[in-house]
Amino acid sequence: MSLTTDAQIYLEGLRGQFQADGFRSFRTFNFEEYRADGREPFGTLEVLNDETLMPECSHELRVGQFCQVILLPMVGAIEIEEKGREPRFINSGEALFLLASPDKHYTVTNPYPGEAINYLEIRIDDGHFLSTPLSSSGIIVHFDLGENNVLHPVRGYMGSSVQLYIGRYDGRAEGIFTTWNTDHSAFIFVIEGAFEVQNRLLERRDGLAVANAEVVEFEALSNGAILLVMTGLTL
Repeated sequence: MSLTTDAQIYLEGLRGQFQADGFRSFRTFNFEEYRADGREPFGTLEVLNDETLMPECSHELRVGQFCQVILLPMVGAIEIEEKGREPRFINSGEALFLLASPDKHYTVTNPYPGEAINYLEIRIDDGHFLSTPLSSSGIIVHFDLGENNVLHPVRGYMGSSVQLYIGRYDGRAEGIFTTWNTDHSAFIFVIEGAFEVQNRLLERRDGLAVANAEVVEFEALSNGAILLVMTGLTL
């Protein structure tokens, strides 16, 4: 595997942490009260929060500017409600792509009475894309991890700059993908297991930002390892 010319690891243990009643959030990048050197957003990828809700607890989701929010359940399912609209249910194996507005309030809820849930909250600063009038209620995208050792696309709004891919890999299985934006940037996040990505070891909930690499290669180091790739990000 060849090294990229520009890469940064975001270790799971060095993330910011916020805790409130029934809610916990680990922040990969600077977010709200969390500020640390070297944790600035990676281009248009502004937020990558790893969030947990206890049984039947809720969390208010608010944005300071128009942006694209992606909610990806990893354990259990979530319910999201925009004030004045019917709640929407997003299960494991699904992702919600939402055009979020600063003048709207969203509530994310754990619908289960006896178990915690875990999900990723991703925010993309897609300013040029958001100038186009689109449905603000969001779209739910289904994906299937039944076929191992393949990166499956998780496609949201047409015209969005970011593309998501997710895959489950057997130990020692290898993969490769091409970054198609002009500065060849991508962000890789390990959901489960361990991977070697561009000669760098990434374990559960570690992230890697890469730039100036047209091709990114990786190898799973454990069975059932799950990788999330975001490409199309602008630096």
